[in-house]
Amino acid sequence: MDTKQPTLTTERSTLEPLGERHTEPIVRMFADPEMSRYFPGDLTVRQNAEAMVRRRLAYSGPPELGHWVFLRDGVVIGLGHLRPSWELPGELPEIGWYLATEHGGAGLATEAGRALLHYGLNELGLDSVWALVHTENAPSLRLAQRLGFLRVGSGVHYGQMWHHVHVALPGRVSGKRPDGTGSLTPAVGP
Repeated sequence: MDTKQPTLTTERSTLEPLGERHTEPIVRMFADPEMSRYFPGDLTVRQNAEAMVRRRLAYSGPPELGHWVFLRDGVVIGLGHLRPSWELPGELPEIGWYLATEHGGAGLATEAGRALLHYGLNELGLDSVWALVHTENAPSLRLAQRLGFLRVGSGVHYGQMWHHVHVALPGRVSGKRPDGTGSLTPAVGP
């Protein structure tokens, strides 16, 4: 596929492909200790956060997939990905999200996750999208459920941390389209 990673929009935010210019805002965002709580390293340490961003910038998988920053009014408020998994077998497509603590609880992660999921399942036609969610990360577990993910197991992933394994399948996605209209679930005839 020759498609490049697109910019995605939601009702209140923009998901822009990750670029070098986003490094400093992401490092500042991860200076909040809460952002590292379910991450296998301490990203409050500047060098660790910079290395995490460099790893994402070095992504060399399918060009239509990758890493995005979540922008609200031009300000970086989050980071997400839809790319071949670094943990699951067979390069299964994996989704992930991080939202700055001060933006939590406003539905912005739901909008961003929904946009990435819609892009993967509806626009790219992926057979599935997988999510590995730390077993103690209650907000992300609720988000996966809101998005229509099915929990299919648990295991040790990403730095010896326990994660629940979730899958989203076409036709089982919950919610509205990324722009806030319509439904992501196909209509069923009478």
